[in-house]
Amino acid sequence: MEQHRIVDIHLLELRYAHTRIMKTSDFRRLRNSIGTYGQIVPTLVVKDTEKKLVLIDGYLRVQALLACGQDQVLIDLLNDNEQNAIFSLLDKSSERQWEAIEQAILIQEMHRRFGFSLGNIAQRLGRNKSWVKRRLDLVEALPDQILKAVLSSKLSTWAASRVMAPLARANASDAEKLMAQLEKEPLSTRDLSRFYEHYKNSNQSVRSRMVENPPLFIKALNEKDKDKEARDIRDGPEGKWFKDIQIVCRMLKRLIETSEQVCYPRQDGLKRKRLQTWVGIVEKEASVLKKATGEKEDARSIEERCDS
Repeated sequence: MEQHRIVDIHLLELRYAHTRIMKTSDFRRLRNSIGTYGQIVPTLVVKDTEKKLVLIDGYLRVQALLACGQDQVLIDLLNDNEQNAIFSLLDKSSERQWEAIEQAILIQEMHRRFGFSLGNIAQRLGRNKSWVKRRLDLVEALPDQILKAVLSSKLSTWAASRVMAPLARANASDAEKLMAQLEKEPLSTRDLSRFYEHYKNSNQSVRSRMVENPPLFIKALNEKDKDKEARDIRDGPEGKWFKDIQIVCRMLKRLIETSEQVCYPRQDGLKRKRLQTWVGIVEKEASVLKKATGEKEDARSIEERCDS
């Protein structure tokens, strides 16, 4: 049973403050609302074994009240223990907009501090064990520096889960360097996603330079994209067509040069005959395309000849 009462804020044990993301926009909106209308929705509190008032939910409301110069808070004192209150809060995911990181940290609390197994946590939350494991892996993969950046809204949960967590698992040092740079000069979600895609496909030398100055890399990437766009506009469809033809010619040339490797004297007669037939076709097509690119015939003529 819940008991409504007003208590001094300094009496609250803010034990789970580290599990909440402080979103500046939400804080300003709540502060303005409380400043105008006062606190309407009570916070949720339980008494622990030492009779301390532990704040379970309502951390942003408490911060907003303090920002408005108030020292008291309206609470609902739950007649339940701390663990059950946390599970009940997590179970109301459809009523409350939880970030994955917030869920993960609370699950970590249940697992480490209270000793619940992953299977037991999954059962209490109506989830499967793999979901609980993924949440736990997410928070445990992040270095403290990155986790603090997420909780202070300097880094989005998406960036933490899709970029920083896998990067930290693969190379913790690069993840910390990247985070240090992002704190100085943040990147948009789109730019950070592009950065990570290039990082995954680069060698170690390039990766080191990338994490030293991410904004410079993105700037160079954008300039390269602009140059390509300008070339495409300048060259028009004819230029694109001849580039494609040149690629095809190079592929055909490579096939001709390597034909001896797949067509050898002692090979099965039927298979060798088929390969020789294909080599002949390739050589013929290469000759046709070479002449086409040299004489710059129109696309319709090339298409008809190649297709035949």
